[in-house]
Amino acid sequence: MKKQLWSLVLSLFVAVSVLLGGTAIAEAGNFVEVADTGVLQLKANEKWEKEYRTKMGDVKIRFRNLANSKENKRYHLLIWWRDPGKGKYERVADGYSPKNNFGYGFKVFRDNKTGRVYFAMDAHGRIVLYGYDTFAKKLELYVDSINYWSPLPLPSMLVRPDGDLELRFDSVNRQANPTRYRLFWDLNRNWFGYQDLNVPVYHDVPTSYDDSVYDTSVMNASTIYEGVD
Repeated sequence: MKKQLWSLVLSLFVAVSVLLGGTAIAEAGNFVEVADTGVLQLKANEKWEKEYRTKMGDVKIRFRNLANSKENKRYHLLIWWRDPGKGKYERVADGYSPKNNFGYGFKVFRDNKTGRVYFAMDAHGRIVLYGYDTFAKKLELYVDSINYWSPLPLPSMLVRPDGDLELRFDSVNRQANPTRYRLFWDLNRNWFGYQDLNVPVYHDVPTSYDDSVYDTSVMNASTIYEGVD
């Protein structure tokens, strides 16, 4: 009788958890880092271009330094997408980024569970994560570091040991404890969710640091990259 009662209680707990959208144990992620360009110090009219092939489709990224352009349109970013079995790429994004004295960098991530590809654009003071939505047929901006609180100036993105992504902020000398957020793919929302990994009292730390360590133009821009839609 006790065993049956315990089974009933356990079944009710699981049912309530499902209804509330919760799970007793968070499922591990399946993200891997495919590429890391480091800082791209492109010379005048120099470009960086790479192609990445996945089971969901192929993506090609081109980033170039336009020597004769205005400061707010110095760097030109082009992205193409090709569905599986198709022979021709389609341009899905065409936009510009402001001049950045520190340069730009890219990291490319793949979710081995869904086959989707994401890339992070790092401007030494701001980082954004994009991905091509194969259902909506457009490029999506999933994560922007300016939407996450931190008293530290330098954001970066990496794959955690549990297979999820992590957005973290560090000080220049990396002596302060980083601000950290776990990023995971939420199937119910079809978007990225996040978990704040910081101690709550840490939010009382004043937001103050030396602005000279990064390029403020990328922080003040409406988006780090214009033309996604």
